[in-house]
Amino acid sequence: MSKQKVERIKPLLEVQSYITSVDWSETFNDHSLNGFRDHFRAGNLADMHLATHGLEWQHRIAKWLEVEATPKVEVVINRTPRYNNEGFDWPTVVDKYRGHIGFLGSPEEHGLFTDRFGKVPYIDADNLLKVAQLIAGCKLFIGNYSAPAAIAEGLKHSMVIEVCPDNRHRLGIFQRMGCILGWDARVEWPEI
Repeated sequence: MSKQKVERIKPLLEVQSYITSVDWSETFNDHSLNGFRDHFRAGNLADMHLATHGLEWQHRIAKWLEVEATPKVEVVINRTPRYNNEGFDWPTVVDKYRGHIGFLGSPEEHGLFTDRFGKVPYIDADNLLKVAQLIAGCKLFIGNYSAPAAIAEGLKHSMVIEVCPDNRHRLGIFQRMGCILGWDARVEWPEI
């Protein structure tokens, strides 16, 4: 964890009612954020973090992020260069939601996406609180395993997740109502 990463996530953490303060130090203070790696068999990433603290998976069913919604577009998308599924139908996403869609991510990720799948407006958000507010303000989030996808899951927001076909990357799969798993092109795209 770098100071730069802390500054990106700190505003989101500070607005959570169950967090009293957020600080960063170059030395280990209280809890290793890498402890989840010791619980790989626990299931998905949320289950692994819960197991690190001796908690059962049932705690992930509840919404764990609260933010004020900032409506900008009806469909927010995000795709990072990692954990991609070549069978996922991004061209249909761009066509179906054209005029109602915006891309959240780095300018480089946006460029890679638009070069491959077509033009989609870019939404600038310089910290994860703004990302969360934009996701909370949309009707649907579509993305691959990423920080925005984890935020959509924490908000229990309606989402379609591009599932990486490699079983080692099941860590981002959250089976629940309102979360459509996109294993291939056979996705029933929600109406907005």
